[in-house]
Amino acid sequence: MPKPLSHFKIVDLSCVLAGPFATQLLADFGAEVQKLEPPEGDPTRGWGPPFEEGEAGESAYFRAANRGKRSRTIDLHTEEGKADLFELLKDADVLVENFRADSADRLGLGWKRLHAKFPKLILASVRGFASDVTASRRAGYDFIIQAESGWMAITGEPDGRPMKVGVALVDVLAGLFCANGIQAALLHRERTGEAIHIEVPLMEAALAGLVNVAAGALMTGEAPRRWGNAHPQIVPYQSFRCSDGDVAIGVGGDRQFEVLAMWLGLDLEARPEWKKNRGRVMDREQLVPLIEARTQQSTVEEVLSLCESNAIPASRVRSVDEVLFRQGGVLHNLLQPLFDVETNTMVPTLASPLLLNGERACAPLPPPRWKP
Repeated sequence: MPKPLSHFKIVDLSCVLAGPFATQLLADFGAEVQKLEPPEGDPTRGWGPPFEEGEAGESAYFRAANRGKRSRTIDLHTEEGKADLFELLKDADVLVENFRADSADRLGLGWKRLHAKFPKLILASVRGFASDVTASRRAGYDFIIQAESGWMAITGEPDGRPMKVGVALVDVLAGLFCANGIQAALLHRERTGEAIHIEVPLMEAALAGLVNVAAGALMTGEAPRRWGNAHPQIVPYQSFRCSDGDVAIGVGGDRQFEVLAMWLGLDLEARPEWKKNRGRVMDREQLVPLIEARTQQSTVEEVLSLCESNAIPASRVRSVDEVLFRQGGVLHNLLQPLFDVETNTMVPTLASPLLLNGERACAPLPPPRWKP
């Protein structure tokens, strides 16, 4: 497999998810990543269960974002620890950290001081909030940002309470932005010789992730609402109950709906406005119950067969364990076990979804074991 970043060295001071997820992506592309953990370790080592082999083993949370790295302990609150870090930075290309801006400055890791000492070093800082806003001193976990950014307000059933997304998706999104920014900075340095500082605030990553929802609010001035599994701008585009489970149907084109309407027994000549998505959105309260009345008389497989034969995007609503275990063959080879020489065992992981020359981007090293 190609290793496009194999000549770059990354020093990773970040903990939890956003920063480690970013550096794991870089390790998958071949970068050498040295993870530096505080004396008590990355907090996610203790986030569980589940743990491997009971509570004394590795946590699943830590494993999710630390493949491909080597790890060592460092105490930045001591002069010896700072000296060790600065020694590593002499030949490093990138430093990744997720301290609050004021904390980074107190540790001597602010951009101005680092850039003066290591002019070729790229600094990537993952923050809860941007360093130039009044909230910069606030700590920011994914859940807090989902509440602060409006994500929770648009997630959940229409008449239910606001809900967070089922995974720490703000952290994942920030990690993707961070990895992308680091690669752009490396290209910029190769072209100009100039190192730059990248800052990725979770709050801004979450706002960017609102995409069409934010665009709609900016256009209308109206507060977006919760739609559950439905789509605010497309109908039908949601889950429906069948006689033996739930099915998700996404009708993205008017021609697709004409086929679905035939199966439903709808007379589109009598309701010509439903031939266009705009009309279906306006009449969703009438149309959606008609669709579900039909799907409830059918099995999931019957609905899927109809959709597949007419190129209508659809899927059974599956559980995670069903996808990972019973549907493993459909997972496009994303399951990637890695051999751990310390325990002589295989560690199950999910590889990067990126393929390089047809091969999954996946660093060969399993997540590092804890060595206090």
